[in-house]
Amino acid sequence: MVGPRRILLMHGDPAEAARLKDILSKAGFEVDGSHAVGSGMAELFDDPPSLLLVAEGTGGRSVETLARELKADPLIGRLPIVFLIRDVRVADVDWASLAVDDYITIPYSPDEVVRRLRLSLSRMSRSLDANPLTGLPGNTSILHETTRRIESGKAFALAYLDIDNFKAFNDRYGYGRGDEVLVVTCRLASTVVSEGAGPDGFVGHIGGDDFVLMSGPAAMDEICGTIIRRFDLVIPDFYDEEDRSRGSIDSVDRHGNREIFPLMTLSIVTVSSETQRITHPGDISERVSQLKKKAKALTGSNYLCDRRE
Repeated sequence: MVGPRRILLMHGDPAEAARLKDILSKAGFEVDGSHAVGSGMAELFDDPPSLLLVAEGTGGRSVETLARELKADPLIGRLPIVFLIRDVRVADVDWASLAVDDYITIPYSPDEVVRRLRLSLSRMSRSLDANPLTGLPGNTSILHETTRRIESGKAFALAYLDIDNFKAFNDRYGYGRGDEVLVVTCRLASTVVSEGAGPDGFVGHIGGDDFVLMSGPAAMDEICGTIIRRFDLVIPDFYDEEDRSRGSIDSVDRHGNREIFPLMTLSIVTVSSETQRITHPGDISERVSQLKKKAKALTGSNYLCDRRE
């Protein structure tokens, strides 16, 4: 599991708290059970927990009261909260109105507690890393996925996708329409990768107009070719009729100078562990950087693959 594993345990029963701490510690979590709700929270500032595991009845409070008080705390209010609650009480709680992440019914099994907390932390990690516009995995997830594939020893290909002339489009039409282009590119790439690679595919959003695709080497050529064909087909619709007919827009370059820019195109470059020795994500970055300069120097949408042995 990626990310920190420090749990703040709040429980009104010392014996049960000790049992839970033993269960979680054996599972690899660091457990802090020394803080009560509403007291001593400032001490957590230098080393905040990753998740709160709170038993209903702590401090004589109900789930509803505990959730409200915890979420009001400026330090820990943004952390995931998992409640322990008696099974006979679950139906009495309006969970949709509470800003909590999960609950575990009492009685519980040790395996269930460990599994549910790991899932909550995993969801938190993905949520924090995801690009807020497209919802695609961000840089941390991309690095983790790249490292995982390298360490697996199974051959894979990685493609770097960049939208040419996107900044000029943004300057000409505004960020709202630019965001629409990014969302469409995200959906297009995700659909094509799913079609071509199935569960072996991966799509990530580095930021701005930069995306990363991963699949098995055999599928990558067709994936990139299909993405380019579909992108070139839909992208003219984002321009006003006059610019679309002319095939260009009048905008400013990165130095503020007026310039004529062609319609947006794609530059995609790929590397494959079948033809290159890849032992670290940095090996990919170096090769991609070299190819990207060549691809962006060409006109129109292009796909370049590093086939050097």
